[in-house]
Amino acid sequence: MGVVFVPCLAEEPSDWYYRDGPLRGSLKSDRPLPLYDADPEHLWNRLFATFYIRASELPSRPRYPDDTTKLDEWDRKMRNGKLPPGPVVKRIEGGDVLGILAWDKTRYFSEPPLFQRANRLLDEFLETDGERLIDDPLKRAFFQRDLWVVLDHLVDQNIAHFGDADLAKRRAAVPDYEIEPEETRLDDPGAIRRRETLCRKLAVAIKRLALTRAAMEALPDNYAVAVRSGAFAKQHDFDPRRNYLPPGLLTEPDQWVEIDNLPTSLHHDPREGQLQHTAFSIRGRSYYRVFLRFPGGRRAVEEYLNYLRREGVDWERSARQGYLLLKRSVRQIPVDTETAIVQFLVLLDKDLRPVPTHFVELVHLRIFKNVDGMDDPRTSNGRGVNTARYSVRRRLLFDGLKQGGLARSAGDAPTYRVLMASPRDWGAFGRQQSVVQTCLHCHMYDRNRVGVHSLNSISCFVAERGMPGIIIPMGSGDVHVYSRAERTVRWKLGQEDYARLVEYARSDRQR
Repeated sequence: MGVVFVPCLAEEPSDWYYRDGPLRGSLKSDRPLPLYDADPEHLWNRLFATFYIRASELPSRPRYPDDTTKLDEWDRKMRNGKLPPGPVVKRIEGGDVLGILAWDKTRYFSEPPLFQRANRLLDEFLETDGERLIDDPLKRAFFQRDLWVVLDHLVDQNIAHFGDADLAKRRAAVPDYEIEPEETRLDDPGAIRRRETLCRKLAVAIKRLALTRAAMEALPDNYAVAVRSGAFAKQHDFDPRRNYLPPGLLTEPDQWVEIDNLPTSLHHDPREGQLQHTAFSIRGRSYYRVFLRFPGGRRAVEEYLNYLRREGVDWERSARQGYLLLKRSVRQIPVDTETAIVQFLVLLDKDLRPVPTHFVELVHLRIFKNVDGMDDPRTSNGRGVNTARYSVRRRLLFDGLKQGGLARSAGDAPTYRVLMASPRDWGAFGRQQSVVQTCLHCHMYDRNRVGVHSLNSISCFVAERGMPGIIIPMGSGDVHVYSRAERTVRWKLGQEDYARLVEYARSDRQR
């Protein structure tokens, strides 16, 4: 349940982004945006733009189906190569987005042009005490976050020996091992040195931007602000166009039941029970909480999960497949079930210890109008489920916390999928997919994946310790589960990219 995206479009100022045509969702200029300061040429804006604005030259998406019931077929044709892409269009991507446009094999951030620009700006930041240019705790928190994203990407490429000729030779010696074309185009040693240089300077900047623990605790409850703002509807009424944000999501446990999957006895597992999002994309810089709401409230959720645990699992098929499978005949979840994944900010304190905060970065919602997957053109995915994604926009966040800083991404807008996508630059499908389309494929990729069968978070596969089974409702009974926030921190502390961050930051002799 849930995918991490870098969007091509959100409701942004019209003088920043194109609104229509093949350039829809792309920036009109590669100049820095006035995000951290009203002056686009402010050092923070220039440094941010260096990493978060990037040109593309990819095939545009073919005409999108007007009828959402055609979306499933359209997506299958696209993925099978039976839907010819549109003409190549040059665009400028990114801007006010949560993540950088970087995949495992992306070379852009290691090439000399970007290195020279970024290295010069980082030197300016460190030599002039650039962290002192802005005192606002929220801006400092997010700027630290933005630089941490870049550092993790670069250091993880070096840890993985990206461009290592010996690694490619070893793989080539394995029978039937398929080497992607990108793996044969090796980086020169200079690329590894360039990444190392940037990482050392990024680490120092990240440390200098750190807030005190008290300042982190004082960050605003932006979800509560969003609910009070009046910008979001409190009821969905199954209307896919309505900007619905549930007011009780984080405050009404009798309605919105937090679910988890790892009992105390497994909390030392090397993966710490994290969703794949944390390990493969977010890398512990955020943590997730997962919620389930039934029309009957908590009691109905608890009863249903107990039923699945007793009667719903097909253990024979699960053993053969290696992951948990439900029986086809299982009793379905009720109509009007809602699910939510909420992504929260993690910061680094002055000792570079990860600190989970209550600040919401992203919300994924799914609302089940039907649970049999029947075509319904009045739903966003055409198969009975409405989906919505709300993410932080800095332009709102730093402008009096408007809407709690949250804005909805257009469901039919082309988007880049980073999580669980091809490692090649720009992903396997470029910008061919949309927010809704990707959600449809992730959860309902065949006609049997409907209702409860489309809830990926009903179970969690932990290869080292077997299948933990059906998730449990948090706050019920005597079972204690270490929170996802706690497990995220524990997981990150054990990662090599975190160890290198701490090592690099020690070079800051000014502090």
